Amino acid sequence: MIRDISIQNFRCFENTSISGFKTVNLITGKNNAGKTALLEALLLGGSPYPETLASLKGYRHESEELDKTLPERAWDYLFYNQDKSKIITIETNTKNISDQTNSLFIKIDDNKLIESNKLIDTNKYIDFPSTKSSNLQIESVINKDTFKGKLIANKEGILGTWFKPLGKDNIPFIPSSFVFSQQQIADEYDKARLSYREKEVLNGLRIVDSSIDLIEYFGIGSPMLYLTRNNEKRLPLPLFGDAINRITVIILSIVNNNSNILLIDEIENGIHYTNQANLWRVLFHLAKEFNVRIFATTHSLEMLTAFAKVGLESEFSDLAAHFEMARSVKTGQIIGIKRDMETLEYSLSHDRRVRGE
Repeated sequence: MIRDISIQNFRCFENTSISGFKTVNLITGKNNAGKTALLEALLLGGSPYPETLASLKGYRHESEELDKTLPERAWDYLFYNQDKSKIITIETNTKNISDQTNSLFIKIDDNKLIESNKLIDTNKYIDFPSTKSSNLQIESVINKDTFKGKLIANKEGILGTWFKPLGKDNIPFIPSSFVFSQQQIADEYDKARLSYREKEVLNGLRIVDSSIDLIEYFGIGSPMLYLTRNNEKRLPLPLFGDAINRITVIILSIVNNNSNILLIDEIENGIHYTNQANLWRVLFHLAKEFNVRIFATTHSLEMLTAFAKVGLESEFSDLAAHFEMARSVKTGQIIGIKRDMETLEYSLSHDRRVRGE
């Protein structure tokens, strides 16, 4: 589980280190203070593979057609100030039985020849065209083992060499604007059923909405989940609104988690303030039970207040930390100001500003 992170030349981070992550971490700050960028750095640091970088472009809704038209611009937004002459470095330290350090190095290297003039894409060899392209070199050091790969942007799209070790699952990332299909949700519920964890999903939803009695999976046509409330007739999950859909995705991302990390951007989206404390209780309970470290961002004072309240409950003591993203007055660099729950609650109760104001 990630304990701390060091980031250089990635997005808005020129040189930032943040330490002391707990089991459940809530990140606040002004717009463009680095909240989402920190989640992206944690994603790359926890899963330092070319596949992760390719997935990140999808999470950002970056245009595939633009990458094909202007491949030399495909990687601009990864780099601090879009300066591709510098190397991106993301280093994470974990707290396990034995401490482990993972390092990820990313650089543009358009001048070197590609070995054999070929790249691997979905296990097929593809000729690398001589037209405009941009070569992203990737080097990962994982527990002292070094892996090298590359991603190429050209008129065909994004091609690459993959090296993710077998058995390493992707880190679940729930972006603020990313919509999961009903089939994706149904498939994840099927995984939970195979692991005998479907009761955790039902219990989690019932904490937020006590009227839910039953979850069912139907694969006729397009697979979908159905919920039953108060012994009424079942209804498809989409009819229960954004909050229940989003909470279902979050719970499934914990109970099916093999990476021990979950990233949630703008966790408050769709969640009414009266349900926020109950949601945090679900997340604290599941994170503790399934050994998953949660990193979430929020703009909401209500969500932050509910987090502090639940984090102070005896059952969850010493599990939570709050990080405020802000710029150092002295250096201008982005920093993460850590608060434990007692300090956070004191600041909130005394009207101290804790969201980057």
